[in-house]
Amino acid sequence: MVELQNSGICCTLREDLMIEVERLVKEGEIDYILIESSGISEPIPVAQTFTYIDESIGINLSDRCRLDTMVTVVDANRFWHDFAFGETLLDRKQGTDERDNREVVDLLIDQIEFANVLVLNKIDLVDDESAAELKTILQKLNPDAMIIETVRSEVELKEILDTGYFNFEKASQGAGWIKELNEEHIPESASQRMQQTWQPFLPVKLASG
Repeated sequence: MVELQNSGICCTLREDLMIEVERLVKEGEIDYILIESSGISEPIPVAQTFTYIDESIGINLSDRCRLDTMVTVVDANRFWHDFAFGETLLDRKQGTDERDNREVVDLLIDQIEFANVLVLNKIDLVDDESAAELKTILQKLNPDAMIIETVRSEVELKEILDTGYFNFEKASQGAGWIKELNEEHIPESASQRMQQTWQPFLPVKLASG
C-alpha cells in the first residue's frame, strides 16, 4: 500500500502518482493497482493521469497500464441530504483553502456521471420505495453505469476488476473531460480522511509483458 499526501492528485500529486505507478509496474508481480481517492476528489483529473505523456518526467502510463474501471460508492442513507442542501465544501470545513467554494452536490454529480460502476451502499438503511427512487435518479444521471446494491460495501471483485468498462474514446469526448483539459481548477486534498457520501476509486489493469 502506498499513501500519497500533501496535495491533490489532479495537481502536484499527479507527478508522484505517475512515478509510484511506474515503479510498481517495473517491480512486477502485480496484476492490478487500486487507486482510492479522497471523498472530495474529482474523477476526471485522476483518469487523465493515465492517458497522456508527462514530458517533464518522461512517463507515459498508457504504455504500461490501462484504466479499467471508474467506480463511485454512493451512500444511500445520505444521498438526498447531500443532493438537496446546497452546502459547499467550505461549509463542511472540507475545502482545500478559503477559495474552495465547490458545492457538494456538483461534486457528487460529477463523480456519479463519470463512473462506470455505481456501488449503492447502505441499501439496508433505506426502505424499498426510497431505494427504487434513488436508483431511478442514478440511472438518469448516468444511464450507462452498472448499479450494484451493497451492505457495508461488500461487492464481488469480478464486478469491479478486469471489467474493461472504461472507454477512453467515449470519455475524452465528454464535456467535462474537454473542460478539464482547458481550465485550471481547485485541487482536492488527498490527505483528508473523512466520512463521505461517496468515494471514487479506480482499478487499473497492468499491461502484459
